[in-house]
Amino acid sequence: MLGTLGLWALLPKAVQAPPSKRTCVFFEAPGVRGSTKTLGKLLDAGPGPPRVIRCLYSHCCFGIWNLTQDQAQVEMQGCRDSDEPGCESPRCDPSPRAQPSPSSTLFTCSCGTDFCNANYSHLPPLGSPGTPGSQGPQAISGESIWMALVLLGLFLLLLLLGSIILALLQRKACRVRGGPVPEPEPDAGRDWSAELPELPELCFSQVIREGGHAVVWAGQLQGELVAIKTFPLRAMAQFHAERALYELAGLQHDHIVRFITASRGGPGPLHCGPLLVLELHPKGSLCHYLTQHTSDWGRSLRMALSLAQGLAFLHEERWQDGQYKPGIAHRDLSSQNVLIREDGSCAIGDLGLALVLPGLTPPPTWVPTRPQGPAAIMEDPGVLREILEDCWDADPEARLTAECVQQRLAALAHPQEAHLFPEGCSHSCLPLCAEDCLSTPPHHPSPL
Repeated sequence: MLGTLGLWALLPKAVQAPPSKRTCVFFEAPGVRGSTKTLGKLLDAGPGPPRVIRCLYSHCCFGIWNLTQDQAQVEMQGCRDSDEPGCESPRCDPSPRAQPSPSSTLFTCSCGTDFCNANYSHLPPLGSPGTPGSQGPQAISGESIWMALVLLGLFLLLLLLGSIILALLQRKACRVRGGPVPEPEPDAGRDWSAELPELPELCFSQVIREGGHAVVWAGQLQGELVAIKTFPLRAMAQFHAERALYELAGLQHDHIVRFITASRGGPGPLHCGPLLVLELHPKGSLCHYLTQHTSDWGRSLRMALSLAQGLAFLHEERWQDGQYKPGIAHRDLSSQNVLIREDGSCAIGDLGLALVLPGLTPPPTWVPTRPQGPAAIMEDPGVLREILEDCWDADPEARLTAECVQQRLAALAHPQEAHLFPEGCSHSCLPLCAEDCLSTPPHHPSPL
């Protein structure tokens, strides 16, 4: 097996990573779709495979092996695009990931030491408990097969008759009540694949997030790193709703994740469905970033201001260049759905639950549970504490809008420009007073 070849012996001992970079083994089997070589810098470690790659965006290596009839073959090795759970392991402990065929299983691992993906600790053989395909084939007689086919045919016939009878009863009930006969849904029977173009140059790299209705992949489109949000066929309604929002006229903003196109496809021939191609931010979500970094006052203020600008843009109803953009309520804003851009600012993504607001009508209000702010901020008598308290005012009418939060944070970041805000602002949205603007911000790191 490949697990006993000892790939460490194939790597030069002179190749060592500096303390701030992770060095991994790099290999891609012929015919593998997609490439991860752009996630690092390839080093000249020898004339042929395996090679060495120095990671650019993470400190995590990965490996993929295909186990077929107790024979393991390496498929891919390289760098991950971000540090994710499991990367803290010092060695490669593969776990089953997928089963492309009944006789083969894909195993993957993540680890966080130099060259840790060169070899794996062990692979459970096919047929052992916990691995796909553990139930081996059993001999089935011809009579049993014919009996199963007959029973299956009878079941399908009964199911068809039951559906016809149920439809007739519903139609009759509607006529008795005088109600309208239900019409079939517009999407019923329509070939969704004919409406979406296929992108042969779209490459899938690795899964970066899995949700209830979609899976987000990192990939490439015409040489550009992109995020690919794939939907199963059962989630066509969610796909159409999110696509319609991204395709609204005028929904382009620096702090909203950029929509590129809608298409169809998948990481393999058996996984074909609708998908959205979006801008990729390799630094990951705000939640992941704050767990890995300590943010100072300037960076925290920049993130908060950019987030407020993006949210105010979503809420705003505007006409621009002859195009009308309605107000939009995100309805699922969290640190998981806010991404960090290369310049350290924020971009709002995941509009799966977003809702277009009726024109000139304020969004519905509710009484949220007031959170406990960070002690380092709530103990400070400055203006940042005042902004947080006003955002969670017990009176819904007194709470700050996203546009007002944007103005206050801008005044806090640039006090010399505070007088430029229009005098017609509402009372709750007036610029900060001069004393507050000139107050010295705290020097301790802020968790915003």
